[in-house]
Amino acid sequence: MQRKLGVYILSLLAVVQIQAQAVKDTEGKTHKVIQEVVRMPAEDWPVLTSYDQYHIARIAMPIGGIGTGTVSLGGRGDLRDWAIMNTGANGYIPTSEHRGYIGPFFALFTQTADGQRATRALEGPLDVSLYEGPFGSNTPNHGFPRFDSCTFKAAYPFGQVLLSDSDMPLDVRIKAFNPYIPGDADASGIPIAVLTYELNNPSDQAVKASVSGNIPNFIGMDGSDQEMKGRGFWTATGAKDNKNDFRKDNGVQGIYMRSEGVDQGDDAWGTMALTTSVDEKITYRTSWSKDE
Repeated sequence: MQRKLGVYILSLLAVVQIQAQAVKDTEGKTHKVIQEVVRMPAEDWPVLTSYDQYHIARIAMPIGGIGTGTVSLGGRGDLRDWAIMNTGANGYIPTSEHRGYIGPFFALFTQTADGQRATRALEGPLDVSLYEGPFGSNTPNHGFPRFDSCTFKAAYPFGQVLLSDSDMPLDVRIKAFNPYIPGDADASGIPIAVLTYELNNPSDQAVKASVSGNIPNFIGMDGSDQEMKGRGFWTATGAKDNKNDFRKDNGVQGIYMRSEGVDQGDDAWGTMALTTSVDEKITYRTSWSKDE
């Protein structure tokens, strides 16, 4: 029996678990900065197997409720295999119809007390094989700076990606899990993928940080219909008059994605949301530019 997708939610729970310290700059303005991350012991989640960054290229742990479709957490921390449109989609990564080969990603911005700034995609390095396109890499987001060290720890339905970089003041742990409860089909069938980004400051210096996320509204695009764009890049088609709205309700806030042009009888029709349970003020955009 095919289960029609209604609302699929990619939720960021406790995006940044930190202890903050208020400090004043030279102009007397007060800022909240990271002093020390609330450390969680390694044994708080089970780990059966660990993989270093030389053995993670083929790792993809599906996250999402049973019967609702899934997205996979890749071994380097990327999101791939977006099979939430009532069809199999192994290898499918949705990209923006307006921005070329930019797909879903999360990123970290940091600023140290002496003003040094740095930005990285929250992923480990690309495998060498992903640079073998006819005009260079055809992997979405391939030009982004990434962390130079990555480890994947697994014990399904739990997965963790540990990121570090010699030029970044913070280490990161990405935690993902499924709502998987043996014997409880309803609770195990919630259409949600849960990700937590934990930041760790190994130094005694204050660091300001922010985590951002981007997911294109690809309602109508299940990856089965594609057209050639640019230099050998295949892009999925099917989206039509898709809209994004910011919503905040019941302790959750984020971007609600819908479509006014895709036929509601189409298997790839539905709604999605990128949300967070963080109750502090967040910044957001509903498009890359005013023209979209």
